[in-house]
Amino acid sequence: MKHRTYTIGEASRLSGVSVRRLRFYSDKGLLPPAGRTESGYRVFTDEELVRLDLIRCLRDAGLGLDAIREVLSREFPLADALRIRLRALEAEIASQRRVASALRAVLRSPELTEADLRRYWTMINLSRTERRNVIERFYSQVSQDVRIDPEWMRQMIEASTPELPDDPTPEQCDAWIELSAILDDPGFVANVRSNAKEIWDGADFDLNAWQAAAEPFMEKAKDAVAQGFGPGSETAHELAQEWLETSARVMGRAPDDDYKAWLRTRYAAHDSRSVRYWELVAIMKGQPPQTSPNQEWNWIIDAMKHHLAE
Repeated sequence: MKHRTYTIGEASRLSGVSVRRLRFYSDKGLLPPAGRTESGYRVFTDEELVRLDLIRCLRDAGLGLDAIREVLSREFPLADALRIRLRALEAEIASQRRVASALRAVLRSPELTEADLRRYWTMINLSRTERRNVIERFYSQVSQDVRIDPEWMRQMIEASTPELPDDPTPEQCDAWIELSAILDDPGFVANVRSNAKEIWDGADFDLNAWQAAAEPFMEKAKDAVAQGFGPGSETAHELAQEWLETSARVMGRAPDDDYKAWLRTRYAAHDSRSVRYWELVAIMKGQPPQTSPNQEWNWIIDAMKHHLAE
């Protein structure tokens, strides 16, 4: 059966593709002509026009010429090529959403400056891996010359590295910016390292025993907070005495005056940013800041201060 042939001009009119673009595809080997006239002009058939539709579709999907050539030559499955392009498009969309989120966040500044935009963009454009690197670097600095349990460090890093959504809210963006600033503060690093050294360099600190003792006590503190008992209440006093005895036992110490003096020193040096740290992590997870477990710990610290003062 003889196929109908079209000149390059006719093929251009039928397909809506310019003559120049048809020549380009032909010269690149993507659209070989069905033949040539005696004068050397290219001619095409319906088969080439169908092939041209596929080329246009793949180009619209964002595939490069080399990838299209492999698909057309059956060297690369079409489905695989489209999956790769889909992943690339999804990454581009996520990137554009981060840009939009950065712009929304920076436009909230009362006095917008170029420095604000650079700061927001730098922070928000970090991938999860890069955010994790920031947190890992912080704990690496904290653990210098301290015998910190590797499993505890792993738990802290995992808990501190939430997955931000593709389109984070301005509050989530602000939370990451504030958190990264805290982690980069040498004073905060030094304070956390000092506290960690007092705990982990103790003779027989047992992380598992500490967590087993703290978990049920945290539930008691949570109930006390929910019932509206203040850190100076009788309920808080009873819980503080219980925690004094429990924590001393886990630390391998006696709940005597020396241990009380040690606790006073620790609580006096307590950095409020430690509480804020976990509030920011909660915000990044899309949760209210008060869902942070440090609300209970902060209550316990205040209760212990009252108790120890007495």
